[in-house]
Amino acid sequence: MTASYLIMQAAAAAALAMDAFSVSICIGLCHEKLSLRDALTLGGAFGFFQLFMPLAGGMAADRAGALLGRWAPWAAAALIIWIAVNMIREAGSGKEHDEKALMSVTFRNVVILAFATSLDALAAGFSVKITGGSALLLAVLAGIITFSLSFAGSLAGKKIGAGLGKKAEYLGGAALLAIAAEIIIKAIP
Repeated sequence: MTASYLIMQAAAAAALAMDAFSVSICIGLCHEKLSLRDALTLGGAFGFFQLFMPLAGGMAADRAGALLGRWAPWAAAALIIWIAVNMIREAGSGKEHDEKALMSVTFRNVVILAFATSLDALAAGFSVKITGGSALLLAVLAGIITFSLSFAGSLAGKKIGAGLGKKAEYLGGAALLAIAAEIIIKAIP
């Protein structure tokens, strides 16, 4: 393994982490009372999915066709749009957050968001394996980088959100819609 290959894999892993990082910032924006435990939960979940999905994509490369890579971005964008629309709707309702709010740090919500933001890692693991690269190296780097960025992003979003108040929820929803739009634009051949 050459240094340039390692740098390329680290850059790919960092690129894969950007969606999870952005979503973590959005969650932090919406929660002035986000705890250190919540930030660790977000980092851990996003990091785990970014670790697991390239490995799953690598295994699928041995068994599946190109369908996986072609449909993964569309599924991720649909999930993120659904989350963003509901987040904006909740912000407009004027109600305080409760445990069922979409951007609350609950097991269900975190798993949905981690899955949605890691579908591109599934496709990346598939592609790396097909081209003879190491899905394992990509997975480990993506997991570590995603954990770090998501943890820090959620705490940074919390600080920014405290100053913005209710507007932070609209900003977070708009940011998620921008992420979905970027995924869709990249998926169009």
